[in-house]
Amino acid sequence: MKDFATHEEQLEILEKRGLQVIDKAAAKRILSRENYYALIDGYKEPFLEHDIKLNPYGLERYQEETEFSHIYALHRFDRDLRMLLLNELLKFEKNIKSKLAYRFSEKFKEAGSFLEPGNYSEDSQHHHERDRIISTLDNLIKSHKKRDKVRYPAIREFYDKHKDVPLWVLVNFLSLGQITHFYTVIDEELRDKIARDFAEEYSEQYDLVSLKAGELDAILRIVFPYRNKSAHEEILYRYHLTHPVELDELEKRLEMDEGSLSGATVFSLLSLVKLTSTKADYDQFSLKLTQLINELKASVQTQAFTKIMNDAGFNG
Repeated sequence: MKDFATHEEQLEILEKRGLQVIDKAAAKRILSRENYYALIDGYKEPFLEHDIKLNPYGLERYQEETEFSHIYALHRFDRDLRMLLLNELLKFEKNIKSKLAYRFSEKFKEAGSFLEPGNYSEDSQHHHERDRIISTLDNLIKSHKKRDKVRYPAIREFYDKHKDVPLWVLVNFLSLGQITHFYTVIDEELRDKIARDFAEEYSEQYDLVSLKAGELDAILRIVFPYRNKSAHEEILYRYHLTHPVELDELEKRLEMDEGSLSGATVFSLLSLVKLTSTKADYDQFSLKLTQLINELKASVQTQAFTKIMNDAGFNG
């Protein structure tokens, strides 16, 4: 177990490892806000010296002329990247919730049709997840019929007014993970329609493209963990999925470089944003992303910047 160290002692340790602390007062203020572990341990890697000629014993040493401000610049970049990306992913989440509720309710118009197992995929491998989704929706309704404290007052208000809660209300209270499973267990006709809805939106703004239900499944599997990383303030820029996701055919149809969508990196996710956003939103997103990258480039050494971009998948 490591002993407690004051901010002054933490900075002294960093200086002994070759990190330059130009403004100690500012550095202490940053440590008091950000936490030493989250800042230094989270973002030091691109700045460490791994050249065996310069660091033959493999000690934790910083590259020459690395400053405390450089690590903090990467921390700020990652924080701003999370906020920028989360904003777009929340729009995508709302978009697929809307499309799923609309298409399901369009096909199954009866009240409570989403609670009927027969209105989902007949494939037995999906039945367990189907039953979980139905149970979740049913519990959302039942819990808000009670007179005690409720978690989502909006559901209670809708039920009190209409004596029913339709799917297009309930989907707003499902997580993206639950929506991902919901999309998996509906029948193929509905899955195809929703995938086509996304393709049509993209085609109206860019070039004609098709999107298969299985490809939308893959997009959801990519988006879900990154959305959680962004929402929970975890390190994002170097996060990789364990395995690439199969989207090779979609990359070819969009005339994109191999791995642009399926590479399991932050860059892959940023490329997917174009598929799931309006053109106006994407253009604004792309502009802000470019600004963030340029600000980072101007704030850190070239060697560290190159490592950061590689870790994010930009120079793969």
